[in-house]
Amino acid sequence: MSDTSAYTDGSRVPKVESEDDIPELPLARYEFSDSDTERLTRAQARVAQRCMADFGFTDFPLDPALPRSVNTVGGAVGMLVAVAMSTPFGELDLDEARRFGYGWDPKSSDGGQGKKDRAMTDAEYRVFYNADRAPGLTVKGHEVPGTGCYGKASTGLTKGVENTTRMWTYTSGRAGALAKKALKDPEVSEALRTWSTCVEDKGSARYEDREAAFHDKAWHRGDDGNTRRTQRERTTAVADIECAREHNTVGVWWAGSARSQTADVKSHRAAYEAVRRDQDVVRANVRRALGD
Repeated sequence: MSDTSAYTDGSRVPKVESEDDIPELPLARYEFSDSDTERLTRAQARVAQRCMADFGFTDFPLDPALPRSVNTVGGAVGMLVAVAMSTPFGELDLDEARRFGYGWDPKSSDGGQGKKDRAMTDAEYRVFYNADRAPGLTVKGHEVPGTGCYGKASTGLTKGVENTTRMWTYTSGRAGALAKKALKDPEVSEALRTWSTCVEDKGSARYEDREAAFHDKAWHRGDDGNTRRTQRERTTAVADIECAREHNTVGVWWAGSARSQTADVKSHRAAYEAVRRDQDVVRANVRRALGD
């Protein structure tokens, strides 16, 4: 992380120019990391794959696409994709902004959505999700789990968790509320006003904050979430990042968020620690599923 400056209460403000400069926020301890999520997804896929083998589908893929019969109803089906900023504090890649504004390269093979393995057959789909929801459905002499192999794998990896709803939603719910609270922090508010004036001075519209600029309807996002990448959009995206760097908007914003989160953990420590314990149960289940 680069050098820091002082916040008015004595806490530190990181100097942020790239995503790598953003320190971990306090609530990260009570969330699954990207590595945790990747391992959980891989473990669920393997457990589901083994379950599918019990029903005779020995070559079932780890990351199957849906069957054509499900993907298509009377032709291609468009799906509106919700697109979020790459960091909670806005975009920071100036080269990408110059080229693609608030979108991405339309020539990329998957639009940033990821690739799948082969599509499931209709018979596989029926067992994977127990799509018929048929009680007592039997295939190859085995009864299909009520929620299919997919649901069985998911349930197995949360075995022993005290409160699954709390584990999955408590921290994210608190984080959402605290993010709104941080925007009202006097120094964060001042930093965003300074950023907004800077963007306007560079010839772009005036925005309340960086998320408002990212989601401006003028960018006309399509069903895939991508924008039209007009000159105006790209100019705005560049000004957005240049002003954020010039005034260390993200550093001040991060510091305000960190203060709010630290205080919240202190006030609700029992709930946060309960979430952490349940996450550790899942991590242990994942290690067993992956044979670690």
